[in-house]
Amino acid sequence: MVELLDEWGVWFLPLQAIFVALTALIPPFPSEVMVIASGAFASAGDLSLTWVMIATIGGCLAGDLLLYALFRYQLIRVLYRWRWGRRLHRSMLRASIRAGGKTTWVGLLLIRWIPGGRAASMATAGLMRLAWPQLSTLAILGAVIWSAWLVGLGYITGTTTGLPPWASTLMGIGVGTLVGLIIAVLVARRRGARIQERVQTSSAD
Repeated sequence: MVELLDEWGVWFLPLQAIFVALTALIPPFPSEVMVIASGAFASAGDLSLTWVMIATIGGCLAGDLLLYALFRYQLIRVLYRWRWGRRLHRSMLRASIRAGGKTTWVGLLLIRWIPGGRAASMATAGLMRLAWPQLSTLAILGAVIWSAWLVGLGYITGTTTGLPPWASTLMGIGVGTLVGLIIAVLVARRRGARIQERVQTSSAD
């Protein structure tokens, strides 16, 4: 992993920002791994923690705002001419549906923590035509928290364990995946309870 940093040199963080932006459009894109690794590199003194955060937040904001604009102004339809574009649109809609109707500002912020939630949050905000002032606050706050969480996974793991960057990255990925799965299960259970409650209410009527 250190060899990768040496090979990319000064381009490591700009590329990281680009990859983070792409993750908004292509959720499976593994930019999270790179972000966690950059935190581990920062803990070892190979990268500046400040510049790691700037690159990550900048990439996150760029991707989120682009995705929001695609859905708010229906620019996503431009992608219909390609099969991958139609597949991308369908995947975004499915992610938004799985989020469980979180149409409040706070709800859109909270769903960023479930797998695919970052894309679902911005796609839903675009479909809702959330006003730009509200959207800007949501995007900035979400980008800062998301970036601090992932960078922190690598940085704190590296500083507390003293492991090499590659080991700290793997440990951070494991912790992040576990937390994401726990949140996804809690959201699914809560949504199931709400559905059951509605069914019981309808039956009583």
